[in-house]
Amino acid sequence: MEDTCVDLPSECWELVFNHLHRHHHQFLEPVSLVCKSFLSLSNPLLLSLTLSPHTISVLPRLLLRFQRLKTIVAEEFCGDLDALLSQIARSHLSLQSLHLSKQKSAPLEGLRQLGSTMKSLKSLKCYNFGRLCDGDLIEISNSLPWLEELDISYPTIEETGESEGHITDAGIEAMSKKLRELRKIDVSGNFFISDRSLVAFSSNCVFLREIVVHDCCFLTPNGIGFAISNSANLVSVSVNRLDLNSSLFRSSLQTIENSFICARALSAIEFSSMVISDALLCSIAKAHLPLKKLALSHCQNFTLLGISSILHAHQFLSELDLCGAYFLTDQCMKDLSGYLSNVTSINLAACSKLTNSTFFILTKSCSSLTEIKMERTNLGEEDHVVDLVKNTRIRSLKLGGNERMSDDSLSKFASVCPNLQLLDVSFCAGITGGGIAEILKSCDDVRHLEVNFCVGVKSFGADSKLSKLGVLKAAGSGICDEGLVMVGQTCPWLLHLDLRGCSGVSTKGVKEIVRSCKGLREINIKGCLDVNAKFVARMVFSRPSLRKIILPIGFFAGYNQRDFLLRHGCLVCCS
Repeated sequence: MEDTCVDLPSECWELVFNHLHRHHHQFLEPVSLVCKSFLSLSNPLLLSLTLSPHTISVLPRLLLRFQRLKTIVAEEFCGDLDALLSQIARSHLSLQSLHLSKQKSAPLEGLRQLGSTMKSLKSLKCYNFGRLCDGDLIEISNSLPWLEELDISYPTIEETGESEGHITDAGIEAMSKKLRELRKIDVSGNFFISDRSLVAFSSNCVFLREIVVHDCCFLTPNGIGFAISNSANLVSVSVNRLDLNSSLFRSSLQTIENSFICARALSAIEFSSMVISDALLCSIAKAHLPLKKLALSHCQNFTLLGISSILHAHQFLSELDLCGAYFLTDQCMKDLSGYLSNVTSINLAACSKLTNSTFFILTKSCSSLTEIKMERTNLGEEDHVVDLVKNTRIRSLKLGGNERMSDDSLSKFASVCPNLQLLDVSFCAGITGGGIAEILKSCDDVRHLEVNFCVGVKSFGADSKLSKLGVLKAAGSGICDEGLVMVGQTCPWLLHLDLRGCSGVSTKGVKEIVRSCKGLREINIKGCLDVNAKFVARMVFSRPSLRKIILPIGFFAGYNQRDFLLRHGCLVCCS
């Protein structure tokens, strides 16, 4: 049998490794270490690499080993970023995406070198740069004129009230003339841009598909309306913090309402923290857009009439976000549910009048639903009795912040969602370990569980079905050593464990987790002051799968183990 497996054609092994990578990636690394042949088969499967200052010394070897990399992430990189990009430029990779967010300044020399050798690079993220100005934009567009996606949002330079040293309309206009292939742009948080910038993008970037403009205080409905009506390929627009009912914009409000008639490709509209009207929603409804996603998170002034009109006209909608729609009641949701047969994800967080009845209405009437978000609602209250009908499609429930929700309510939710894979009940004071144990008996496919700050959750019971659980987030919960022993016994393939601030956790419990969970990759014990600092090295050596340990502050005072443990493949840090 062994000889037969070894003699299998490489194409067969490649299929096996591709299957592991897609469905059971936690097993890929140990299998790749069996022999050189398996290692060579697994190397091409890594498409994304995240760098840290600790990996820069071995970067040439990493780039040589993983020759099919498509994405490199270097967020908050503290070293010489120009030197890093120079190494990447010489690697002969066909890189498609580069994340350089949270840097002090733009690495212009490195980007020039990258542009001279890597024509495949299509996406650049420069989010949260300490300094980014018009001159930087021009240099970036000269170096990488073929970019299709660019994120220059939220530069962190101090607000002085002067435009010098910031991104302005002049810089955007110059850049838009260079980046003719641009498909997606995010300019959020650039305080000195106005409608001129949106006009420039719409006029010069004819392939533009996605626009994100949050927290840009000089934008008006005129600019938004121009971008929507004059970008023929626009499929997604995301805007926030505009008061479309303000008397200042009343003369231009008709512009944005009429613009939707021209937006024949628009399939995603995201408005957040805005004052909108039913008239605006009705104008969207009348435009008969190919709408698939509608987000009105924390928007004000619209009513059931407006949302009904748009849902009636777009019954093929797949994503709906009504977070913070305070007027919604269980009866409202019953009336709207007839329009939601194709919705796969719904967000009703912070709709404080919604009770258990809405949850059961959704599971019964919305046959396509896979995700329900009802954080900070009134779950736990019964408005009226509703028939419990199983919905086998639902995979994700995010129900955190419902203080009235009890174990009994949670058990009922579980009974109608038998194929649940993700459950988040963080900040639910009424939930206990017994309630979690019951839901896990009904839903044996749970892979991601969050019970953060559920002080009543101390353990899940020895009979819980947790064989598929890969992520457990229990920060600030009541979980203790006894509970960790049970987790270790029932979760053999746990990958990520967050125990931040769990005062009942000591070395004993962590030791059992490390011993029992053979695939554990990351553990956070920050704030667990009863864990012995001397146990850290033993954790790394006894569980080779560990890649990251987050410790209480001060654990490394007086001795230096960090680099030594990193050479064994595990990053040990305090944040």
